[in-house]
Amino acid sequence: MIDAAFRAGIIGGGNIGTAMAALLSRGGAEVTLAARGARAAAVRADGVALDDRGTRIEARVAVAETLTEPVDALFLCVKAQGLGTAVVANRAAIAPETLVIPMVNGLPFWFFAGPEGIGQVPYLDPRGDLAAILDPAQVLGAVLLMTVRMDDTGCAISSNTPTLSLGAVAGGADPARIAQLVALLEAGGVRTDLSDDIRQKVLVKLLANLATNPLTSLTGATLREVGRDPALREVALMLAGEFREWAAGCGYDLPGDDWLVDLLIDAGEFPTSMLQDARAGRALELDAICRAPLELARRDGGDMPLLARLIAEVETAARLPVAPADVPDALSRLLTITVLSRR
Repeated sequence: MIDAAFRAGIIGGGNIGTAMAALLSRGGAEVTLAARGARAAAVRADGVALDDRGTRIEARVAVAETLTEPVDALFLCVKAQGLGTAVVANRAAIAPETLVIPMVNGLPFWFFAGPEGIGQVPYLDPRGDLAAILDPAQVLGAVLLMTVRMDDTGCAISSNTPTLSLGAVAGGADPARIAQLVALLEAGGVRTDLSDDIRQKVLVKLLANLATNPLTSLTGATLREVGRDPALREVALMLAGEFREWAAGCGYDLPGDDWLVDLLIDAGEFPTSMLQDARAGRALELDAICRAPLELARRDGGDMPLLARLIAEVETAARLPVAPADVPDALSRLLTITVLSRR
């Protein structure tokens, strides 16, 4: 166990926030969760719980609507579109030495960060809140490989080993504090590594997210269904190809189609985070997962026509996911784009 004096703040009490609160507490951190409304009341009453591959982890953590004191490490576990608002509301938790770990899907706001500043990614941080508040030196890029959903009781459920890659986005953070954080995560059961090229790992994960999240939110398919159904698989692989072409132009070599298909089949009957949001009527992470890469490709003189069409299908659907009877027509429209793009 790590010294409990290590203070970890977590913003967001959803799937990932709940899982991280349980794991960090098991590792020995003094955890405070920023949550609101019914979720905050539930955590105050019952604590947090994670079913980690059949092992139940329970923890009592402090709960606050906003964090009011500096922490050693701050995990941002909200959707990408809510990051700016969350950081502004909880800026009291961010001291100059605080490690800030955004646990987000999609292209992260820090992708172009350097010693001179956070940089700018299309559609992300539109008001400049993150750039104004965060020092790039304190930001650790994060790639979490963990399938998490939440049951009706508020227990987070995961079916795979929590695996987290961390990497400084600009350099300058205290190595001793990073080492303490890694040790704490490992003690909690999170397989953690420090990456010299966190952006490569971000793009590998985004390859899978971009190829599946919007498609599953439209069709209601699970990851295994995308890997096994011929029409769904064709669309997913074409999406991956568009993204892979842009990444290659930026100097990144991403895994091929065989890797992606194996990943989808191995994931099982798991609903992507975007499908979970669609079913719950929540806002989708289209900006970070879809629109930002599409805009960057266009700025670089390329395009992702299939992705653009899929975004339009998702935005104009009367309901998400669409009715099962409407899935074949939606796929037919998408596959028409793939045929045209091959000419």
